[in-house]
Amino acid sequence: MKKIYLIILILSFNHSFSQESNLQLIDNAKTKLSAKKINKLLVGNWEFEKLTDPTKTNEIGKVIHKINDTITATEIVERPSVRINKDGTYEQYDCPTENCESGKWNYDTREKVLKFKFKEPKYNVPIDRLAPGLLEKLKANGQLIVSEGFEWEIAEITKTELVIIEHLPHNEFEFKYNLRIYRKK
Repeated sequence: MKKIYLIILILSFNHSFSQESNLQLIDNAKTKLSAKKINKLLVGNWEFEKLTDPTKTNEIGKVIHKINDTITATEIVERPSVRINKDGTYEQYDCPTENCESGKWNYDTREKVLKFKFKEPKYNVPIDRLAPGLLEKLKANGQLIVSEGFEWEIAEITKTELVIIEHLPHNEFEFKYNLRIYRKK
């Protein structure tokens, strides 16, 4: 009986290491162009065109977000357009909300991501409207969340088209995503 348990334990241990993480899947979806070529192609005005499935054949106009078993939210797909300048700055325009961002950008060759850093950090609450005591309390309790920027993973880039990977919820062994399509203007 001990031998059977030992065999089962060994087989389950080997199976857990046989599955690869999704990092290789994500890396395979990213462009293989050099950083020099990417940096050259990026400069310009990129207007959001559409969100599609990974095959680029089915356009997605609405996304259903499941909050819990009883609550869902429907998102009408809109994304800001972006102006990427040669001097390493960027600015969003045609934003679906009032909050167009601007700041600095750079392409990280090690992680193969386009990093955008906000001019000023963003917070999960409007800190300019909080009482000083409440702001300090949120900081002390770790409830003040700061965001200093965001990243894009480039699937494809040409002189006229920029395709960004937009992750969907998935576990560490799978990779689910849509593609955000931009056109250069």
